[in-house]
Amino acid sequence: MQSRPDNEATFIKHTSCDVCGSSDANGVYDDGNGQTHTYCFSCETYQSDSKTDGAGQAQIRNQNQAKQKSLLKGEPKALEARGLTEADCAKFAYWVGKNAKGETVQIANYRDTSGAVVAQKIRGRDKSFQFIGDTSNAGLFGQHLWNKGRKLCLTEGELDCIALSSCFQHKYAVCSVPTGAAGSVRAVKQNFEFINGFDEVVICFDMDTAGQQAAQAVAEVLPVGKAKIAVLPAKDSNEAILQGKRSELVQAVWNAREFRPDGIKSAQDYRGLITIDEAASAITWPYSQLNDVLRGLHRETLTTICAGSGTGKTTFCKELIHHLLIHEQKVGVIALEESNKRTLLGLVATHLSKNLLVDRQQATDDEVLHGFDDLFGNRTCYLFDHFGSSDVDLICQRIQYMAKALDIQWVILDHISILVSAQEGDERRMLDAACTKLRTLCSQLGIGIIMVSHLRRPDGRGHEDGGNVSLSQLRGSHAIAQLSDTCIGLQVDADDPDSNIRHIKILKNRYTGQTGHAGTLVYQRETGRLIEQELSFLEGENNDEQTDNAA
Repeated sequence: MQSRPDNEATFIKHTSCDVCGSSDANGVYDDGNGQTHTYCFSCETYQSDSKTDGAGQAQIRNQNQAKQKSLLKGEPKALEARGLTEADCAKFAYWVGKNAKGETVQIANYRDTSGAVVAQKIRGRDKSFQFIGDTSNAGLFGQHLWNKGRKLCLTEGELDCIALSSCFQHKYAVCSVPTGAAGSVRAVKQNFEFINGFDEVVICFDMDTAGQQAAQAVAEVLPVGKAKIAVLPAKDSNEAILQGKRSELVQAVWNAREFRPDGIKSAQDYRGLITIDEAASAITWPYSQLNDVLRGLHRETLTTICAGSGTGKTTFCKELIHHLLIHEQKVGVIALEESNKRTLLGLVATHLSKNLLVDRQQATDDEVLHGFDDLFGNRTCYLFDHFGSSDVDLICQRIQYMAKALDIQWVILDHISILVSAQEGDERRMLDAACTKLRTLCSQLGIGIIMVSHLRRPDGRGHEDGGNVSLSQLRGSHAIAQLSDTCIGLQVDADDPDSNIRHIKILKNRYTGQTGHAGTLVYQRETGRLIEQELSFLEGENNDEQTDNAA
């Protein structure tokens, strides 16, 4: 085991350093008697968990004094590759000097509240950096230059700080956090009194994912209404001036919008959306009567297909998938009860109007492959190869990937019940959580999700015998009914349960409110297709289920 060279402490593990942001340079040591300390080999920060050990505190003070003596010397120089003049660098005491090895390095000086240089961030030619000195008392980079005022700009790097300040002729307060995006929240908390002394704080972090996430996190730490987040005209402030976008950078600061937490939006944010006709942008359903009632299939919605066992839910979904594909929609399929091979063969069978799942001899291999190429050759369809996995979070992650990386517009999930069937716990609660996550994905990703749900067996007549289908029979959870925008039931013909007739019944319709009968389908055994059929004897059927519609 390793130990610190100046004591008898025993090394325990490496961990991250909150001071310099290093992921593994901070060593944790056991001092005995239940006490520990840490020492970062990157920024050389020593911290003890003992609040009363006078000897330990004296040791820290002695070490800090030693650190002060180790600070490097240098002088400001123009950084032409960065577009910064000598005067710009002199303003912030950003130097060029030599390290202990005689190598040329850049030196960012950090000061305490008295203005004395107490720490330095040393940047090498390979862009690596380390801290030396007493980082525990160091403030923000550039903090000593400014007093409380109207506006403070925060960057996530020293060079960005100098670059942005130069665009304002160094007349407005600009500071940088010491350790970039990773340590930005901690830096803001440590220097909260100084930062809070300004009327507004404009966060000018990098325009990459890490920078923008850090900007959001920092904004949430600041008092309500104080934080603004700037949209920079380049990756960062320094890059902006290198691209000749000084004026655009200044405008980005002035035009920064006040930070609002997720979920709070101005009415103005929706101005461009209210002119969009959602009906015009919807895709049609494969059945005309169903389409008339629902006014199309809409994205950003959760649709549930429910029916009893063996009544055609999967066949209905294959008809829908096929319809979406031939209308050039991008589709993702998550079929948890059958293999992807069987799913694809079923879709090809639908395309060829041949019941290949029952009689594979209806088509030759060449005909099947020709049908496959005709359906999928120039269309987008992705399937989740689940390998028996039905974890809710995993499924949600794969849906996110399909939508963001593959531009999928519609996801068909067959079926919701299997997502929780293999897990231990309260089925109702797990279904609640699963449906909530799926409904959230619809809104966040702008996709439509069509999921299949089983029904509980009703008292009395079963669904396979023509028993009535209703929202109250959705298996396991009321959340399915509550969170779904549309619920569609398939019902066996009550007068002839053994027939191939299936009635479409709208159980919930958030879009128009209209529920009840929405068409009749006939299952063709020869083709394996569900075909819409008009039946005159159904004209008098009422719509008793109007009350099932939820707000």
